[in-house]
Amino acid sequence: MNKKIVTFTMSLKQSQFEVDRLETEAKKLGVEVNRSLYRELTFNLENNKTRVFIRGEEVNGENTLGMWFRVAGTISGKYTEGRNLAIRILDGQTQRSAPTSKSVFCANHEGYLNWPRMGKISQHGVFLENNIPVVPTKIFYTKEQVLNSGIGEDFGWPIIAKHEKGYQGKSVRKLDNFEELKAFVGRINEKNIGMFLWQKCLPTRWDLRIIVLDGKAIGAMKRSAVGNEFRSNFSLGGEVEHWDLSESDREIAEKVAKVCGLDYCGVDIMKAPKSQFLISNDKKYKEEDYDSFVLEVNRQCQFQGFEKSTGINVAKAVVEMFLKK
Repeated sequence: MNKKIVTFTMSLKQSQFEVDRLETEAKKLGVEVNRSLYRELTFNLENNKTRVFIRGEEVNGENTLGMWFRVAGTISGKYTEGRNLAIRILDGQTQRSAPTSKSVFCANHEGYLNWPRMGKISQHGVFLENNIPVVPTKIFYTKEQVLNSGIGEDFGWPIIAKHEKGYQGKSVRKLDNFEELKAFVGRINEKNIGMFLWQKCLPTRWDLRIIVLDGKAIGAMKRSAVGNEFRSNFSLGGEVEHWDLSESDREIAEKVAKVCGLDYCGVDIMKAPKSQFLISNDKKYKEEDYDSFVLEVNRQCQFQGFEKSTGINVAKAVVEMFLKK
């Protein structure tokens, strides 16, 4: 029986590029990809008889090479729970002992079980615990704390506000002065204030996306903001290009993946010039003139822009990781 890789998404359109690419590259290597939805999972939970099913077919080490999870977010968290239950049944044993013939490799299993929902605040805690550089950040729990914090004086204007569960840059706001801060805070429900990170605004208009696969950084792309848009995300129109990864940034990205227990992830690093003169002179970039700060790690990162800009075949590398495991 040919073993398959199972991919999980919330809908058939979610991560369509990534799953399509995986299917294409897997087929070349003689591997089938089973595109599944989280809602198609079911479980039988009995002592010594626990089983996982997809559309009524049992999943086990005899018919499944591995499982690749994309975003599982819902307000209730039911699919996050389902994902982690599947990991515990199929692959959780590999964290305690050597894999058995019945185990199924679940990519990012350690990270998912340790952090079911790894928001930006949780990430910062992990980064700081492991001496990974982060952008200066403040967190508050009341509107009064934000407005009386003197954050503009501490960090200088503008400042950045971002929701801890935001994605693709959609929740990121740049606030140029206290009046903009006050207006923005006024629109937030007080009970949600603690879900925001308030950060120093680094002057560079570009950052790096580094993909780490099976413990190794496979490459990097530079993402640059375009026009009046200050965010550099490819999904928001940011320009992307190949970037020659320095050894220091490679080590940082690989360390992030290791401490977060991730087999596959995208690590975002932003550079800050050590001198104000360098802000408008990025074309004269020298590694030693800039400090690196980790913005976040994405456990289900997209890679359309990455493949386009770097020429690196991420999908093939993912399939090869499953074959290796």
